[in-house]
Amino acid sequence: MAITPTSLAAGVASSVTNKSFEVVAEDVPRKILIIGSFDPAKTSVTPDQPQQIFSAEDCGSIYGFGSMVHRLSLGVFDAQAGVETFVQPQDEAGGAAAAAGELTFTGPATANGTIYLYIAGDLVTVSVASGDTLEEIADAVVAAILADSNLPVTAAKVAVTFEVTITAKTKGTYGNEISLAVNLKTGEELPAGVTFAVSTAMAAGTGTPDITTALDGLGTGDGANEDFYTDVVHGYLQDTTTLDAISTYVGPGNTAIGLYSNTVGRPFRCLTGDNAAGSAALVALKAIGDARTTDRSQGIVAVPDSPDHPSEIAARSIAECAKLNISIAAQSYARTPLTGVFPGDKGADRWTSEYDNRDSAVKSGISPTKVVKGEVQLQNVVTFYHPASIPQSSNGYRDFKNIAILQNILFNTRAVFSTDEWKGVFIVEDVAKVNATNRIKAKDTTAVLGTCVALAKAFEKKGWIYGSAFTIEELGKTGSIEIRAGGTGFAIVFRFQLPGTGEIIEISNEFDTNIG
Repeated sequence: MAITPTSLAAGVASSVTNKSFEVVAEDVPRKILIIGSFDPAKTSVTPDQPQQIFSAEDCGSIYGFGSMVHRLSLGVFDAQAGVETFVQPQDEAGGAAAAAGELTFTGPATANGTIYLYIAGDLVTVSVASGDTLEEIADAVVAAILADSNLPVTAAKVAVTFEVTITAKTKGTYGNEISLAVNLKTGEELPAGVTFAVSTAMAAGTGTPDITTALDGLGTGDGANEDFYTDVVHGYLQDTTTLDAISTYVGPGNTAIGLYSNTVGRPFRCLTGDNAAGSAALVALKAIGDARTTDRSQGIVAVPDSPDHPSEIAARSIAECAKLNISIAAQSYARTPLTGVFPGDKGADRWTSEYDNRDSAVKSGISPTKVVKGEVQLQNVVTFYHPASIPQSSNGYRDFKNIAILQNILFNTRAVFSTDEWKGVFIVEDVAKVNATNRIKAKDTTAVLGTCVALAKAFEKKGWIYGSAFTIEELGKTGSIEIRAGGTGFAIVFRFQLPGTGEIIEISNEFDTNIG
């Protein structure tokens, strides 16, 4: 029998249970944050206040289907599984204008067929019957576009001439990157008698919201990024003001500032996208990266000639990275498929097809992709960070996966010294000399060393550090653990080596024909 909470009879009960009291490192819960504009008709939305969404449909119903944040959520939810996702909505910039374009068709059709129209990489099929006039074809195109609420555009027919005008649902420069095309897949062709042309590509979208207000909405000072969003994507492309604001908020350089401050310790990482083809596009991207060498928070993923919107490419990429890092922070992203991203035309000048180009891009802080059997795959995912003062072999902030590791290490080193074990402690020279009653809250440098060693071994088990031996050896050196002046606490220097990245496998095959 056993003494239970409802027992009344006198007795003394004692039992034993095998428990593990070692420090166990916990992975930071991955949290994706989408920052962008929403449909201004959604008057119930509170700008610059984050809200969790549970699906792309949920996002569309709250913020407007086809709006910037909804489009980004489509990419995020197509890619990720099990990562909490939030939206930080922003009003469109004051005085912003919507991008617009125009499609031109000819008719009548001389046979039944289908128009395979692509808008930002999304397929819109338009059925055409033999004999359909130009006006009927234009009406069918407009109806098909309006029927798909997920599209980032609206459409209207021009009177008399029957062109189809396309207008972005979200005002701003975002709309300028919405592509218009037909027949992107093998076997697709226009119905007989019908021709197509993009008479005006999407353009004239102006205005970018001030992302500073969205960032401040996440918290400022010691409360910055209070809810610890780990992965961020926005729809403002490579807008310099936006990139600068994010870098400042996270904290540039190699010092404890911004989200890397020792009173915050909650950095996030952010990706934007690019789809320009040709060597000039590579030169332009490298110029951006080489101008931001101390930015350890952001990077650009490039898929040259893809018709997908660059920001939506970034959304899928950030979600894939977050998904892989849910439980394995040190995992590389090389050869991870970007499912749903169009690779573009085989005949296009994809600068990413050449290894030297990809290598050059990575060294400038740009993340190339590669098309393998028609599938777009991530390769190196990197931040802009590459100051001349840091050797390439020691550049820890460069790899995106290293930021995930650092997020975990910052989280756990703070968490372990925030437990009840370290609550209300007092400092003595030697804990062993304190009586049993008071020893529970007494701490000395040996106790700190023990906790730090336990952390190193826990990090080693997670693969967050190359090995614990180096860290333990460093902890034993003079100056690594000291009592602060005046006995106000402990000063700890916790040194570790990040794990390597196995993205290059170099094989040298040797052979001989001399049988003798």
